[in-house]
This record gives sequence, structure tokens and C-alpha cells, in this order.
Amino acid sequence: MPNFYKTVWLSWHYAARSRNLAKVLNIPILEYFNNKNALQRHALSSFWTIWMLFKHRPKVVVIQLSFMLLNLVAIYKIFTFGKTVIIVDCHTKALRRKAKGVLNKIFWPIKRFTFSLVNLSIISNNGMKKDIDELHNNYLILPDKIPENIIKTDPNKSEKYCVYISAFAVDEPFEEIFEVAKLLKDELDIYWTGKRPKSLPLPEEVPENLKFTGFISFEDYYNLIGNSDCVLALTTEEDCLQSGAYEALNVEVPMVITDSFALREYFDNSAVYTNHEPEQIAKNILKAIENSSDQINNIKRIKELRNAEFFEKIDKIEELLK
Repeated sequence: MPNFYKTVWLSWHYAARSRNLAKVLNIPILEYFNNKNALQRHALSSFWTIWMLFKHRPKVVVIQLSFMLLNLVAIYKIFTFGKTVIIVDCHTKALRRKAKGVLNKIFWPIKRFTFSLVNLSIISNNGMKKDIDELHNNYLILPDKIPENIIKTDPNKSEKYCVYISAFAVDEPFEEIFEVAKLLKDELDIYWTGKRPKSLPLPEEVPENLKFTGFISFEDYYNLIGNSDCVLALTTEEDCLQSGAYEALNVEVPMVITDSFALREYFDNSAVYTNHEPEQIAKNILKAIENSSDQINNIKRIKELRNAEFFEKIDKIEELLK
């Protein structure tokens, strides 16, 4: 490990998007994850950030957007007399989040000021333009890079199953999935990824065909979805491009995703779109599997197209890294 990095990517949260972009741009990513209460988390994360900036003295700092993290990096830029280049990859929730009432009169001007020091912001889709326009106008629309994970195909697989890719986030359907499993109990199994928080209790009757994976290794995870008959990824956020759908593109497996403008714009005809009614989700899972050949052909086409578009836009970011 070198004594310092000229360019660093700092993140307080795990995100496949950050890791993928950092890898493509050949930027060392430094991550600090803390699950303590809010006060401890922000205090310890801030101390870690100050230490990283002091240790490496980077000329270019890329961050996954967090209000406090951006504040610290903005202060660092001020202390370097404006010579530091700041690039911010804007997460949907952090970009849109506003304090309520009187607090917003304090935090919003701070947010606007810190963004005035940002050299380039990156948003994932057109739906986020209205949010970034409130802060500054130097931004680039760059959807996630499609992952490139190797899977071990299982030619002897006999189980028919769908994978519901979930982080148990607030924007993901919960109770509906139990109903979907009941509707499909004679058709297939459903694997539900992620670790369920204790604050989300299970219903009294969990269908036998619904199986929780808990946390599993990346290798096991990609083997699970790569050998599935269908991937299910759902969100209630209108402008969220789901990582689960990107992963389905990667492994070229039929997918059912939420019917939103942002998702249709990116995934085009490579997916089956659904609302969040259990009957419709179940119906569309069977539809995706039944039309798997056409689905996979469409996935291959969209995958090639989106990869080409991605690397065209990467060139613009790399200019700032020189």
C-alpha cells in the first residue's frame, strides 16, 4: 500500500455502484462502515474521514454522497485553497433529503454552499435532474455499470426458483412477497436475499416455498441468481435504478421489475414490468419464465448497448482525474 493516494474515493456506506465505478476509474476506494447510533456513526465516520484526508492529501476526492461527508471534503478543499477537485456520486435519497421546518433553513444553505465547491456531480437517471438542478448545474447522467461477476452454472439444476433481490430497505415491498409465494406455491420456490431486521416480524404462516438466504458470500449470491429461472427486484422509489436489475442483466436471467419511468427508460424490453399487487407480481414472474428465450435475447442486446453508453461517459470523468 502506498503512503498516499493522489485520488481517493471515500464512502460511508457499502454500494456496489461505488465499487464498480471506482474499479472502472482505477480509483482506490476507502470505505468506513459503522452501524452504531446516529451520533456515534457520524462522529466516528467523521474522524476516519479527517484521518484519511490528512494521511493521503489527495488532489481529487470522489465521494458517495452523504451530507456530513461532503461537508468535510468541502472544508478540506477550502484548506487547500480550492485546489482539490471534488466529484460527487449522488445517491437518490441523500440528494433529495431535506430537513423539516426550521432545520431546513439551516441545512439547505449549507448543502447548496458545499455543492458550489463540487466540480462534478454524477446522477444515475433523468428523473434526478430536477433535484440536482436545485444545487448546481455541473453534472453528468451516468447509470450504474453492469456488474461483471463470474457464475458457476449448474447443468444438473432441478429446482425451479425465482430470487427476490432485497436489502429489506424501506422502499421494497415486504408483506406482498408472502402473498406472492402463496400464489406460486405449486409452481416454484422463492429465495429472498438479505438479512431481515428484527423490526420486521414474520407473519404467522410463512409459505414453505419461501426461503430466506440471509447474508451469503458474493460468489454464492451470483451463483444463486445466475442459476435462477427469474429475478425479482422491486422499489417504490420512482427514480431508483435497482442494483438487482443490473445484476440480472449481468447474469442474463429473465427479470421482473417495478413499472417506473426510470426503469423502463434504461431496461427497455429486457424486463417484464409489474405493479406491486401480489397477483400481478406472481403473474409476471410466470410470464418472464415462460418467455425466457425472448427475454434473454433482449437482455443480451440491452446489456451490450448500455455497456457501450457507459464507457462513452466515463471519458468525461477521467478528464477531471488527470
